[in-house]
Amino acid sequence: MTKPLQVGLIGCGNVVNYGHRPALLTLTDVELLGLADITPARREIGRAWFGLREDQLHADYRALLAIDEIEAVVIAVPQKRRPQIALDAFAAGKHVLSEKPISNVPAVAAELVASAAAAQRKMAMVHNYHFLPEYRQIKRMLAEGLIGDLRVVTLHFLGVIDYPGAAEYQSDWRHTMAAGGGVLMDMIHAVYLAEWLVGEEAQQVMAFVDAPEYAHRQPVIEDLALLQIAFPSAYAVIHMAWGEGVGGADISGSEGQIRMRYKQYQSGGFNQPIELYSVDSHWNRSDHAIANRETHLKATADSFTELYADFRDAIRQNREPMAPAAAGARALEIVLGAYESAVTGRVVRLPLDRAGPVYKKGVDGLVDLDVWEHSKTKAAGLFGLRA
Repeated sequence: MTKPLQVGLIGCGNVVNYGHRPALLTLTDVELLGLADITPARREIGRAWFGLREDQLHADYRALLAIDEIEAVVIAVPQKRRPQIALDAFAAGKHVLSEKPISNVPAVAAELVASAAAAQRKMAMVHNYHFLPEYRQIKRMLAEGLIGDLRVVTLHFLGVIDYPGAAEYQSDWRHTMAAGGGVLMDMIHAVYLAEWLVGEEAQQVMAFVDAPEYAHRQPVIEDLALLQIAFPSAYAVIHMAWGEGVGGADISGSEGQIRMRYKQYQSGGFNQPIELYSVDSHWNRSDHAIANRETHLKATADSFTELYADFRDAIRQNREPMAPAAAGARALEIVLGAYESAVTGRVVRLPLDRAGPVYKKGVDGLVDLDVWEHSKTKAAGLFGLRA
């Protein structure tokens, strides 16, 4: 019998409760040996959640990396702090499952991809939307050629709920420059979903990025992002915002279309899907069952459990995980390419220019660009820009 995959958890924020915790408590062949968090209150919460002993709680993540029995670490801290932890984990011979996005800076993301390969360790991303039943069903429908050749994938995420971070750490960290971006960076799920559904790597991106919802708060990052992505043989459109707005998916092909909507018309990840149908080239509608119609929290928990199982199997079978570090790096470049497009008023080619300021510095590099005078992003005063 194969021994359980023994892991350490670094970070114990809110995402652990609804995602990582169900996975770690469900999978009998994944064993949590310890937890690290810089906040004493969160360590105590984690102790209660997982039934850990006092000696299994650590203020410094390096204490977990020093435990020989731990094969892999799960990184669930804010993104600015993830890269160094991952690099230290590779140096200690550990595999890594990291929350998204992989980093704030594309150059750093590339370093993580290279470091994982050099250490011969697996690095998987928490791209758990791959495992939500509605998107898996859509992916199957596309793979079966149900609507012919894929033309346009439109993902509506205009009703993203603005959940705060853990109060014991910093509840508003997602609204600071340290987050590396606003709603689009926070909900990078839509970006990697677009690439996965199309099945190709992006070549171009153009976008509008603004902050109308939070204008009264003098925001430094966006709450609205509208972008178009060009792939070799198809296109994707992503509408993203914190607040109230349209949710779901509309997908067009050469021989029909697919449409999906959520309960109360909310956005993906915040409610369960209630409608999925296709329309053929003769305008005949066919309704499609979705595998899991339980509550969205149950579906989210299940998606994390499947993600962990895939990570475990990738290590045991010495194969790439469903969402490797390279996928995380590509998604990050699409997001930052969108920000660059919004600032310059131009279409941005992908991958990003390796000598460019955005590739080297992330959103901190936006102020170094040739800023278009009519940029909505500049007018909103985002990312350190001033009208």
